[in-house]
Amino acid sequence: MNKKIIILFALFISLNQASFAGIFSITEKQEIKVGQDASKQVDKTNPILKDDEINDYISNLGEKLVGYSDRENLKYRFKIINTKDINAFALPGGYVYIYRGLIESADNESELVGVIAHEIGHIDRRHSVKQIEKAKKAQTGFLVAGIAMSIAGFGGTNTVLNGAELVTQGVFLKFSRDMEREADQTATELMYSAGWDPKGMVTFFEKLAKKGNSAITFLSTHPSPQERKENVDNLIDELVDGKKKLKKDSDEFHRIKAELAEIPLPKKKIVSPYR
Repeated sequence: MNKKIIILFALFISLNQASFAGIFSITEKQEIKVGQDASKQVDKTNPILKDDEINDYISNLGEKLVGYSDRENLKYRFKIINTKDINAFALPGGYVYIYRGLIESADNESELVGVIAHEIGHIDRRHSVKQIEKAKKAQTGFLVAGIAMSIAGFGGTNTVLNGAELVTQGVFLKFSRDMEREADQTATELMYSAGWDPKGMVTFFEKLAKKGNSAITFLSTHPSPQERKENVDNLIDELVDGKKKLKKDSDEFHRIKAELAEIPLPKKKIVSPYR
């Protein structure tokens, strides 16, 4: 094919991305594969807690919430990272990671469930997928430059990353504040439907805001605790029917938390790009 035609074709795609949406879209099958690949990397670079009883407890909480989500067809996996960091994140395709420090910071079960529900909310609304698709679109211009350089004999390469590479670079963590608000809304609905008091999510984030630097990573991209409280309170007013008794705490939560306190931290702290 004529070199000029190739360059013009690549430029045409770059300038008409909306017409070529399928090029950048990610199917659910691809999303799951991206999540699997990313999860393997997370497990390699972080100390994953191996306690069956604690893992089963967290997974059971998560599965109860998932039963009310729009994507309950996904096979969710819930894992605990054994460090004192106050953090949590979700990977594409149904992978949720909760840090030990976050569990220990919760005062009751509804606070812990609120965080899990929030991360499920990101998966439910396909936020990671949208971020990856957005990043792929942004790289189209670099692809055009790479094609032009290659044709011109300068050794240009294909600069469009695949989904796994984008996840490795943390693209899935760069959620907008609107996405965070949407995850909060979904979490509120999931908690209420599953029988937990959604106000636990509000009290937990308010408490984290008072911790300062120790929680800055987790809160940096989120709306302010006051805005979150108002949004969740308004949604609760719409959901509550006055008859449903909502769960705030459980003896099992405190038993699991006590058991977690007896488990030693890893001697060598592993630094992960996902934190």
